[in-house]
Amino acid sequence: MAMTKHAARSAGVGAAPLGDSLKVPKTAELIADWVRDYVRRNNLRHGDALPSEPELRARFQASRPTVREAMRILEAKHLVRIARGASGGARYNVPGAAMVAEHTGVYLEAHGASQADFSVARLTIEPSIMGFIADTAAMKDIQRLAQSAAQQATLVEDVHAFAREHERFYQILADICANTTLSMFVQILGELMRAQSEQIGNVLIYEGEEAARGRRGHIRAKERLIELLRERDREGAEKWWRRHLRAQLDELVAGGRGGIVIKAPRRGA
Repeated sequence: MAMTKHAARSAGVGAAPLGDSLKVPKTAELIADWVRDYVRRNNLRHGDALPSEPELRARFQASRPTVREAMRILEAKHLVRIARGASGGARYNVPGAAMVAEHTGVYLEAHGASQADFSVARLTIEPSIMGFIADTAAMKDIQRLAQSAAQQATLVEDVHAFAREHERFYQILADICANTTLSMFVQILGELMRAQSEQIGNVLIYEGEEAARGRRGHIRAKERLIELLRERDREGAEKWWRRHLRAQLDELVAGGRGGIVIKAPRRGA
């Protein structure tokens, strides 16, 4: 059953006339858009129930296949999960950064982006984020970074535990970043870095004294960054982190690994 003009108006969709050159959305797309608006208007949390299939059919005067197509559109965007059983139905799903990172990695891999390309992007993006954190982070949150760096100092000889704590350091950066968009970038970069380490190896997880010196150097870089964050020295934090990342890029290129193509992360890996 097609959605009537009255149903469309009452649902708040299709209010503005469309020009002949514009694509007219399918009813399922309109329903999916309405559900997304419903989530925002009602401030739904992860796992909250969405309007049921009968409710949506009645509201939009739509057929069962049309409503189910709308749910598939939302599932493809990782915004809905279908729960089974007596308390089942469509539930709101908050997409995680790992999903965004996976799709970003797939794009970069398909377009032949290299490790050097990725490192240059980090060199461009990360220092500005560190400067923003210097301006906005609470001291108690900066202390979380200090605790992570101190923990890494105890793990220099345990390469895998050190690498896990290194990943947690980036997660803390994302947690304390007071801008949702910048926080997402930190999380994506962290996921992408982990995938590259798995693919090409990483000086952080090499065995031997030279690699251990490299890990201690990473700790010192983080300790200095934390000092600058505590001093609210935005310019200093940016300059210091840019210097640190430039040294990493130079090492990557000198080691002959800069031309290796990016590997997309795998969710749950």
